[in-house]
Parts: sequence; C-alpha cells; structure tokens
Amino acid sequence: MIVRLLLLCVVTLPAFANAEIYKWKDKDGSVRYSDVPPPSNIKQEQMLGKKIPKSTGQPPLAPVEGDATAAMNRDKAATAKETAPLSKEEAAKKRAQDAESQKKAEEVKQADLKIKQENCKAAKSNLATFKNGGRISITDENGERQYLGDEEIAKGKADAERDIEKYCD
Repeated sequence: MIVRLLLLCVVTLPAFANAEIYKWKDKDGSVRYSDVPPPSNIKQEQMLGKKIPKSTGQPPLAPVEGDATAAMNRDKAATAKETAPLSKEEAAKKRAQDAESQKKAEEVKQADLKIKQENCKAAKSNLATFKNGGRISITDENGERQYLGDEEIAKGKADAERDIEKYCD
C-alpha cells in the first residue's frame, strides 16, 4: 500500500511542477525564453503548456581542429552562450543596468536640449541686435570699445541667421 502511494506521488509530481515560461524579442530581435518576466516595456507571450526543448545536460561534441565546420561550431557555441537565458538575479541586474543607462541617456538628451534652447535664444538676440541698426560696438581684449563697420554688421547678421537655423527648430 505504501509503495503504491509513493509510486503514485512520484508519477504525479512532474504535473505539479509546471512553471510559467515567457517568450519575447529583445532589442536585437533575438527570441528569448525565460521563467523570469521581461521588462514591462517589452511585449511578451506567456507560454503555458507549450513544450520547449530541454538540454540533454551533456557538453557539446568537441570539434576537430582544422575543420571548417569546427570554426562554425565554435562561433555558434559562443553565440549560444551569449544568448542563453539569464538567471533571475542576472535578469534583474540586467534590467537595472538597462534602466540606469536609459536614465543617463535621457539626462544627456535633456542637457543637450537645454543647451540648444539657450543657443537659440542667444542667436535670436544677436539677430535682433544686428537688425535694429545703429552703431554696434564690441570690447576688444584690451578693454577698448570698437565700433563695427557695415561689412562686420552684415557678417554678424548672417552668422546669427545661420545659428538660428542650426539651433532653433
């Protein structure tokens, strides 16, 4: 009686050990399978009851040196190692690193946008100064005031217009 009950438990145990499997495409277009859900911004497909090939648990066959297919097999093995599913901890670390790099990229983008807006404002101010007419002066390195001639004003106006095209949308 106990042997039968034990045998029944051993036979039914795999039925209770099903895990959720997730399938998604990463940013490189590679299909990934994992028991860890992907980041929330990636479209995923839950794979319940679908069969996924399992590894045999044995190492791959050693390639013969000097064979053209041996080099191909080494490349495939290296690629397979890089695309192997990550453990939960590794996946969490990778998601955290990805989020951090996105945050840094966004900060750089915001800083560039701010600089571009400041340059646009300065270019518009310069153009307004050159368009107003009148006498325009600059201070040289000796601290003396020099008045711009018509050619210098025209050149400054053209430079300001070019800067507006460059920095203003």
